[in-house]
Amino acid sequence: MSDQQNQSDVSPIDYASALERIGGDEDFLNELLELYTTEFSNHFEKLQDAIHKGDCQSIKDIGHTLKGSSANLSLIGLKEISYQMECAGQDKDINKAKDVLLILGKEFQRLKDYIDSR
Repeated sequence: MSDQQNQSDVSPIDYASALERIGGDEDFLNELLELYTTEFSNHFEKLQDAIHKGDCQSIKDIGHTLKGSSANLSLIGLKEISYQMECAGQDKDINKAKDVLLILGKEFQRLKDYIDSR
């Protein structure tokens, strides 16, 4: 129970850091997060397709793209999970990619819930 509680206590975004990166403009940050969620959904669908096809290069490339965009917005959990996806593609490990995809989807949902609650 406490592990689950600790996980839910950790914010999916380091909001102060993200805000600092863009000069303190909250409206702009909200626009960027909205754009991120749209782009993430597109990349997630492409990841599902790449995993289904066994396209390890695409898995690696999409993981890398998500890692960068997540880092730019201080989305610490999504950045780390995206890196794991990039590594799964690099290692040509489809089973790992499938496992990471589930975690990635859950972490993205946490971000959406966080955004919706603000």
